[in-house]
Amino acid sequence: MAGTIDLRPPLDLLAEWLRTTDVHAAHRLPLLAEAQRIAAGETAATVQRRAELAAALERWRYQHLNERRGNLDAISLRLADELDVAANRLAGRPLRGPRCPREAIKGTVPVFAPAKTGLSPYDSDAAAALDPQVPLNDVTQQAAEITGEHFHDDAMRRRMLLYAPLYLSSHCVNHCMYCGFRYPSQIERKHLSAEDALRQAEILGGRGFRHLLLVAGEFPRLSSTPYFAGIIGALVARGFTAAVEIAPQTTDSYAALAAAGACGVTLYQETYNERLYDLYHPRGTKISYDWRLEGLERAAEAGIKRLGLGILLGLAEPRADLLALVRHGHYLQHRFPDCTLAFSLPRIHDAPPGFEPPYRVDEELFIRMYAALRLAFPRAELVLSTREPADLRNRLAGVCITQMSAGSSTVPGGYEETGAEPTANGQFAVHDQRTPAETAAWLDAAGFAVKWELAVR
Repeated sequence: MAGTIDLRPPLDLLAEWLRTTDVHAAHRLPLLAEAQRIAAGETAATVQRRAELAAALERWRYQHLNERRGNLDAISLRLADELDVAANRLAGRPLRGPRCPREAIKGTVPVFAPAKTGLSPYDSDAAAALDPQVPLNDVTQQAAEITGEHFHDDAMRRRMLLYAPLYLSSHCVNHCMYCGFRYPSQIERKHLSAEDALRQAEILGGRGFRHLLLVAGEFPRLSSTPYFAGIIGALVARGFTAAVEIAPQTTDSYAALAAAGACGVTLYQETYNERLYDLYHPRGTKISYDWRLEGLERAAEAGIKRLGLGILLGLAEPRADLLALVRHGHYLQHRFPDCTLAFSLPRIHDAPPGFEPPYRVDEELFIRMYAALRLAFPRAELVLSTREPADLRNRLAGVCITQMSAGSSTVPGGYEETGAEPTANGQFAVHDQRTPAETAAWLDAAGFAVKWELAVR
C-alpha cells in the first residue's frame, strides 16, 4: 500500500494550478492552507473546527473527483490524495495512506499487482472456479468444504443466519435504469415514520427475526442521518441488530449511525465497469462513481465492523466484474483487517419497462460465481436474497451461503400481521415465496443450525 503522504505547502505544489483550473479556487485554497497550518502546528484549532474542516475537505475531494471524471491526471490525483490524508489527519483518525480502490480493482496497487499471467494471487482461485472447463461439482465441493470448516456450531452443523430486509422508503431521486424505485417510475411511493418502522420490526420479531437490514431509496430530504439513527437506536433498544443498505454517507454520518448501534453497511457498486456505470446512472446523486466506490472505507473508518459489497448481475460482463469485486474485497480486507466482509450477488430477473439486462447470468455461472467468492474469501459471509427461487437457494445453501433473507417484502410497510404481503410497488420481485418458518424448517431438516441473531463483536 502507498505510504502516508505528508501534507506539503499547498502554495508550492497546487495553488497556481488550482487558480488556473478551478473556478472555486478562491474559496477552496484557504481551506487547504488552514489544514496545512494546523497539521504543521502553526495554528491551534478546536476539536469542532478540526471536524468542520475535515468534513469540508472530504466534500471538496469528491466534488473534485466528479469534476475531473475522465481527466484525472497526475496533479489531479495528487490533490485528491492530499485532501484525503489531510481530512483524515484533522479528524484524528489513525494515520493511513490515501484511498486507492480504483488502483486496487485494476491490480495496479503493488500488493495487488497482477502476475505475468495477468492475474494477481487473489484472482487465481476465483478465475479457476469460473472456468467452464473445470467441472462444476469439483468447484462446489471445494467451496462447501471451506464453508463447513469456518461456519459451524459446536455440534459441527453448518450455521445459517436468517435476516429480513426492512424497507423504509421507496422515494428516490436517482434514475437507475434497472431499479423499480427509479425516479421516473409511476409507482405509489411510501416513506415510513419511525413509529411505522418499529411496528414493522415488531411483526418481523414475531416471526423470529432479530437481525434486520434497513433499506431505503436515496432521497436526502426524507432519508436523513437523524432519521436512520433514530430508527436504529430504537431497534437496538428493543433487542434487534440493524445494518443499513442506504445511500453512501459521509464519514461523519456513518459515525453517527455507528454510535446509534448500526452493526453493518451494505453498499453494492452495481458494476465496476465505469463506462457502463455512467450509462446506467444518468441522473441523481448516484452518478458519482467514486463517492460510491469509497463508501465502505468511510464506513469502516467511522467504526462500522461489517462491510457488505457486491455487484448487480446483468449489468456488465460478469466474470470481469466478479474479479474486480474480488480485488475490491481484498483491498478492504488488507486495509481494515478487523472488519468482517460480506458479499452478495443480486441477479436481475425483472426490470422496469424498457430495460433489458445485456448480460444474462445463467444458473451454472451464478453458482460458480458464489463458489469463486468462497474460494477467494474463506471467512467472509456470503449472502443470498429472495430474488432467487427456493430450489436454487437450497442448493447454494449447501455450497457456500451463510446468510439468507426469508419471507421478504421489498415494499415499505409491506409486512402484514396476517394474510399475503403486498407485492406491487416493490423494488424487485421476490421469487422465493416461502415463509420464514418454512425456510427455517427446510434448513433444520437439511442439517443446518438456524440462527436468528447476529453475533456482534
